[in-house]
Amino acid sequence: MSPEEAFSVPHISYRCTQGYNPMSLYRQLSLFIITLFLVVSPLLSFAASIPRLSAPPIGERWYSVNMGDERVGFSHLKITETADGYEIFSEGSVKMLVMGFSREAVARETYLVNKDLSLKSFSVEQTIDGSPMKLKGEVTGKGVKVVIESAGNKKEKTLKAKGKLLPPPAVNLYPFMQGAMPGKPCRVQMLDVEGVKVKEVKIQVIGEEILPGGVKAIHFQNDLYTFVDNDVWLDAAGNTIKESVRDGLVVTQAEDAQSAGRFIAEAVLAKKDLILDFSLIKVDTPIKNPGELKKLEISFSGIPTAIPLLQGAGQKGDRLADGSVRFTLEIAPYKAKASPAAYDKTAFAPYLESSARILADNPEIISKATEIVGAEKDQLKIVEKLTNWVATTVKGAVTDSQSPLETLKKGSGNCQSHARLYTSLARAAGIPTRFVSGLVYAPGQGFLYHSWAESYLGEWVAVDPTFGQLPVDAGHIKLVEGDSPEDMSLLAGVVGKLKARVIEQKY
Repeated sequence: MSPEEAFSVPHISYRCTQGYNPMSLYRQLSLFIITLFLVVSPLLSFAASIPRLSAPPIGERWYSVNMGDERVGFSHLKITETADGYEIFSEGSVKMLVMGFSREAVARETYLVNKDLSLKSFSVEQTIDGSPMKLKGEVTGKGVKVVIESAGNKKEKTLKAKGKLLPPPAVNLYPFMQGAMPGKPCRVQMLDVEGVKVKEVKIQVIGEEILPGGVKAIHFQNDLYTFVDNDVWLDAAGNTIKESVRDGLVVTQAEDAQSAGRFIAEAVLAKKDLILDFSLIKVDTPIKNPGELKKLEISFSGIPTAIPLLQGAGQKGDRLADGSVRFTLEIAPYKAKASPAAYDKTAFAPYLESSARILADNPEIISKATEIVGAEKDQLKIVEKLTNWVATTVKGAVTDSQSPLETLKKGSGNCQSHARLYTSLARAAGIPTRFVSGLVYAPGQGFLYHSWAESYLGEWVAVDPTFGQLPVDAGHIKLVEGDSPEDMSLLAGVVGKLKARVIEQKY
C-alpha cells in the first residue's frame, strides 16, 4: 500500500430525522458550526434572582460535539487572567454531513477582553469548508478595525459598534456578570468572526433544572442561530455542562481533559475527517518523494519541554535556544548485526510481553506468526515477512482503534491496527518490538499523525507495517514510544500546535 492510498480517507455520513428541510438545516448548521465551540457560561447560584459573577471561570474546559450517536468534533476553551482583564482562547474542529450537505470548520481564536468582558483585540484563524481565513483586529474609538487575509488577499475594514462588544466565547457569560433575571431577556452585541460583522444576540434565563445524575443547572436560551432555539445548561460554578441545537440535533457536552485527550489521540491516528484539517502540519517546502527520502532535517515549534526528544532508529532530536526542536532523520538499508542470542533477554523482556492491546501470547496470534514465519530463522527475514504480510493482508480503513485479534479477523484497520497487529506477531515470533507514534509525511498534504513499530535486530530498526517499509522512510518522526493511554496522551498535547520548517532533504 502506498502512502497516497493510505491517506485517502472517506467522508463520514450522518442521518437526519425525516421532516427537516435540508436547505434550512444546512443554513442553520452553517451558523452553528463555527461558533459551537466558543461558548463560555454563567451563574453562581440557583436563587430566583441570579447574583452577579465577579469574574469568569478561570481555567480550561473540554467539550465533545455530537450528532445523534456519532461524535463529530471537539472544542477546547481556556480563560486566563491578565493585568487588566482576561485572555480567552478557543479552538475546535467539527465535521458534519447531513442529507448530502457537508459542513466542516476548524478554528483557533484568541481574544483579549476587559474586566467586564468587552472586547479589546483579537486574532482568529479559521478554515470553513476548506477555505482558510485569518482575522486580526482591535476596538478603537471609531469602531472595530479588522484586517482580513483570505485567498491570498489582504484588506482592512472598520465595523460599527455602539457600546460594548463581546467576543463569541463571552456571550453567555456576560448577562450573569451583570445580574440577570429569569424571564427577563438581555441583548448583547457580538463580533461575528465568520461573517466579519457585529451581530445582536438575545439571551434569556429559563430557570433551574436537574440534569441526569442529579446535577443542578440553570437553563437558558439564546438566538445565536437564526430560527433555532439554542439551549444551554450551566452548573453552579459558572461552567457550561451542555448545549443543544434544534432539540438535540447537535449536542455539545462537557468532558474531562483525559477523555478529550484520548479522543484527540485516537482520532488523529485514525486520520478521521473531523480532525484532519485541525491536525495537519503544513510545510514551507514540499517533500517531493518521501518514499525515496534518505535524509531529512526539519524544525518544529510548539513541542513542549515536558515531551522528551526520542533518539535512535535513524532519528536525532535537538532542542534549540529559541525553543524549537530540530530533527535529523537519516535512513540507510539495514543489515542484521546480531544473532538471536546476542542481546540480554531480561533487558528486552518488556518488548516481548503481552499487554492490554499487544496480544503476543494469544493462541491465534501465535499460530498466525508461526504460519507466516515458517522455518525461517534469520531475524531480519522474519521481520521482513511479518511486515509484508501485515501491509498486504490488512487493508487501510478509517476506523476506531481495535484489538489485534479484531484486525486479524476483519482484515482491515487504521495505522494503529496495523502497528498493534505487527507488534503482537513480532513479539510472538521472539522479536523484541515496540509500538511507536509520531508524524509521517503525506504527499501533497503535509505531516499527519501516524503509528508504526520498531523491532530490535542488534539495534532498533523502524518498521512501517501500514506502508510495508523496512526500514521506514525519512519522513517518519517519532514522538512517542508505547501504546498505553498515558503514552498516547502526549500526542494530544501537541495536536494543533506544531509548525514545521524543512531545512534539508536528500534522496
